[in-house]
Amino acid sequence: METNGSSTPAGITPSQDDEAALAPSEMLALMREQQRTTRTRLDRALYILLATWALAWLVGFLALWSAEDGGGNPALRIPTATAFIVFGVLMVIGIIVSAVSGISMGRGMRGRSNTAGMLYGFSWSISMIGAWFFAASLLRQVNDPLLAPLLMPGIFALTIGVLYMAGAAMSRSKAQFALGAAVIALVVVATALGAPTHYLVYGTVGPLIFITFIVLLRTGVISSEPTLRDEVAA
Repeated sequence: METNGSSTPAGITPSQDDEAALAPSEMLALMREQQRTTRTRLDRALYILLATWALAWLVGFLALWSAEDGGGNPALRIPTATAFIVFGVLMVIGIIVSAVSGISMGRGMRGRSNTAGMLYGFSWSISMIGAWFFAASLLRQVNDPLLAPLLMPGIFALTIGVLYMAGAAMSRSKAQFALGAAVIALVVVATALGAPTHYLVYGTVGPLIFITFIVLLRTGVISSEPTLRDEVAA
């Protein structure tokens, strides 16, 4: 059929080879837009992750601090069983959100980045379950009632700090690495203060660290610094 003096067989459309190639400046702009999209998605996953743990630590550890047995809250007391149930449920929610967020960090990336994100998400569940069994087995062997209040929250918080630093290696984020280091430092200080004060430290300083990190990300003071060298799926 005739179209403006050119001839194209009926039923056949021009191929991509006939289309004009993108100029270098347009290609660069497209790559930068893809990088911004990836960074926005990674930051959103981090916001959800950090906000979840901030809430879990605030409510969970303050519940333990207010427990009738072993708590130190002078103004409020709740049944010990209730306190541990609240804490346990919040930790499970945090683990699930962490796993999903870690997996989502690998979406939209090809090859090794996608695999790394998936493995990082699974590492949260595996590490937390392993930490629980390790602590439970140790407590059965030692059988010291003074050890459990310090060991159980400490081993979980320590694992969280290490996982944050592992995630920093995946996203090449120095800020996220600093977050993991801060959580580990918090575990050391809280444990040194002893029970039940350590519950109060976890429940106040921990959420403050997470919220501060969110604010710094939102204001652009720090960056999640995703792996920009990886190819991003269109």
